Amino acid sequence: MKKNIIKILTLVAAIALTASCNNQPSKMDGEAAENSEETTGLRIAIVELDSLTEHYEYSKVMKDSLEKMSANANTVLSNKEKELQRSENSIRTKLQNNGFTSEQQYNTAVAALEQERNNAVALASRLNNELQQKQADFLKAMQDSLDNFLAEYNKDKKYDIILNKATVLHAADKYDITQDVINGLNNRYKK
Repeated sequence: MKKNIIKILTLVAAIALTASCNNQPSKMDGEAAENSEETTGLRIAIVELDSLTEHYEYSKVMKDSLEKMSANANTVLSNKEKELQRSENSIRTKLQNNGFTSEQQYNTAVAALEQERNNAVALASRLNNELQQKQADFLKAMQDSLDNFLAEYNKDKKYDIILNKATVLHAADKYDITQDVINGLNNRYKK
């Protein structure tokens, strides 16, 4: 989940960076700029997404919901696996004890077991798809929430670029707006 959010924000940041470049020729004299804001006029901020997903209440609620859904699916599939094992053992025992009166009766039992297996595979696939869809919906909602908040937040702050801290090698603490974003998102979520 986190990787998808990071990828999305990295892509957005890269597009924003490319679009906001002022196409001035780069300095070839090897001098490093002391402050990017002074040399480029860009106002930059960073957000640490790991902290955001850890402290944003909506993220916590959705994470718990996804974990419960996953645990329930695992329980259902585990029970189904035990049921299949019991059916298989029953057929094996019945075969060993000559409990089948005909080959047709044995073949019918084996076919029923195979159908149960196919149903279990279909159930596993359905539960997995439901979980993946819920994760995708969560990621989309999380991204939309973050995008909407940052658009509103940035009306006053007027940052040119807001980056994911995971893609930044080093930045001074003054550029980190993570706590502001967490507080703002949580306030909006509570409403």
